[in-house]
Amino acid sequence: MHLSVKFGTLVIAAILVASCTQPKKVRIPTKLVEMSSPYSLHLDWQVQMDAFKYSDSEGLYFAENAEMIFFGVPSGELTAAWKTDKGRWTDQVKWQRKFNEPIISGPALYQQSLIVGTAKGSLMRLSQEDGGIEWQTELSSEVLSRAVLADGDIFVRTVDGKLYSVRAETGKINWVSEHPLPNLSLRGAAPVTYNDGTLYVGWESGKVEAIDAQTGEMKWQTQVVIPRGRTDLERLIDIQAELILNKGRLYVLAYHGKLVALNPDNGNLFWARDVSGFREFLVDDMALYLVDEDDILRSFDLYNGTQLWKQENFKYRLLVDLHFYDSSQILLADGFGYVHWIDKIDGTPVARAAHIEKDLSGETIVRIWSNKHKVYLQDTHGFVSAYTVKPSDWYEFNHPDDPMGILKPQSSAVN
Repeated sequence: MHLSVKFGTLVIAAILVASCTQPKKVRIPTKLVEMSSPYSLHLDWQVQMDAFKYSDSEGLYFAENAEMIFFGVPSGELTAAWKTDKGRWTDQVKWQRKFNEPIISGPALYQQSLIVGTAKGSLMRLSQEDGGIEWQTELSSEVLSRAVLADGDIFVRTVDGKLYSVRAETGKINWVSEHPLPNLSLRGAAPVTYNDGTLYVGWESGKVEAIDAQTGEMKWQTQVVIPRGRTDLERLIDIQAELILNKGRLYVLAYHGKLVALNPDNGNLFWARDVSGFREFLVDDMALYLVDEDDILRSFDLYNGTQLWKQENFKYRLLVDLHFYDSSQILLADGFGYVHWIDKIDGTPVARAAHIEKDLSGETIVRIWSNKHKVYLQDTHGFVSAYTVKPSDWYEFNHPDDPMGILKPQSSAVN
């Protein structure tokens, strides 16, 4: 079933409701259209960690500094690897630590430290130098959201509907804000959005709140989407995607709901469109780019919500992550082992390359990270692979006088 594949950990009751009340909906992944790609992926290095289920990867992210990239897996393994190719695994990995608790969110950078959350409710600050624990604070339940750091505080959400403010230097809890949960919700929790002393939070109830970052007091609340349907499964209206604040507007995407633009000062609505999605989306100066629940790519005008284009070539292909690759393209991956580059202006596929492991091909990609011409992929077999984007053989053959023309100097990717 699509929901169990996508979200993995809808509770058992949801699966029973779905199987008893709804006809089985077959979602056949769209077959990729053949194309000549100007890009290829050159494998720089690869590190293998413990394998894990797709559903356990919702809160995991890459983090990086100038020299290192950090990543974890749900088994509790956390790794620091050099970005440049060192030739051997023992040289590529600076350190690797195995914790007694499953890591389910992070890591996030804080000065010379890393912040991670665990399935047993621990929030930990670790040393970037060796992974040593600098402090550990016990929260009420699983720490599902990526930590957001601002003004010396850490803001994280737990699976029981609580938002915590924790002092970054000491691990002391400043305040806790609790929100009632519906009977059923999707696995995961969007990180908060911080701006100028205010936190913006999208809840599982379909509500958006503005909260004072210092006190935890609510400034305003808006019901973005109203649950509809007979069953709890049909009434899912989680806000799983991180809210984005851009040029005086707050953009929100809800599952079984809407894409809306709100006034961040009072929560009033600028515009709303009927779109259902749960993945994080992108915003630039002119448009918003998202993947809906059917893996259809869409672009919307920022100012009035008009749909600019729709791309259905990747329908049901388990798309993960959107990143700006350069000023003109979007980078994303699908769950069948391919990386795609999409033109921002019209949604046209520009390039495609396969993720190939040493002994495996086409495994499920759960996370992609990009910085200029470097691409990092994490898959369910535990492989983290570092690639350099280079001109393909097809491109070099057809453009012998300008083999690097497609790879002009680019700005760092927006993640």
